[in-house]
Amino acid sequence: MITNQDYIYSIRKCYLFGGIEDEQLAEAIKLLNGRIKKIRKGEYILELGGIMTRAGMLLKGKIETSFQNENFDQITMHTFDGGYLFGEALVINNAEHSPVQVRAVEDSIVLFIDLSAIYTVSDNSPIRMILAENLIKSLAKKNFILNQKVRILSQKSLRDRFYIYLSSLPKDKYGYVKIPFTQTALAEYLGVNRSALSRELGRMQNEGVLEINGKKMKIIAQ
Repeated sequence: MITNQDYIYSIRKCYLFGGIEDEQLAEAIKLLNGRIKKIRKGEYILELGGIMTRAGMLLKGKIETSFQNENFDQITMHTFDGGYLFGEALVINNAEHSPVQVRAVEDSIVLFIDLSAIYTVSDNSPIRMILAENLIKSLAKKNFILNQKVRILSQKSLRDRFYIYLSSLPKDKYGYVKIPFTQTALAEYLGVNRSALSRELGRMQNEGVLEINGKKMKIIAQ
């Protein structure tokens, strides 16, 4: 049974467990045959071409998903912290060769779950029904994220890629967005060279179209 409050907070952030009461969490995790595993920093949870038989939910730490382009360069897709559910599409489709890899950026704790327990059992228990609905929503959200990534990479200019990425992030009351990546990781995400990104950001600042305050950025004009 999971009693660590940090873990419970992460579970509460996960779409899969939305609408499930606190006192039902233990039952839901048991239904999914949940197993907790510690992952060390730098360790691959899933390698390119690997097979994933259980979906994972990050309870603590940070992980990144990435793939390799045709030149075998690593392209970072996203970096996630507690509450992120990953691998569900691979598991449901019985994918034999993963097109992405998942690596721990920090020492992490992952809850591995058996999604087949949701859709291979025919009973209509309320918890199972909620999990099934949430799983569909989670897959839809992942599809949206991937479509956004494709849209970004289809842009020819670095600036256009950057504009689209920035527009996808929530703004604070002052119009700033917080970049969740280091500049190196952001360059990988945009599919460009780090030095090229640095030069472009510098040009945008000089032109007065971009304000940078640490990891916060604001588009002034286009």
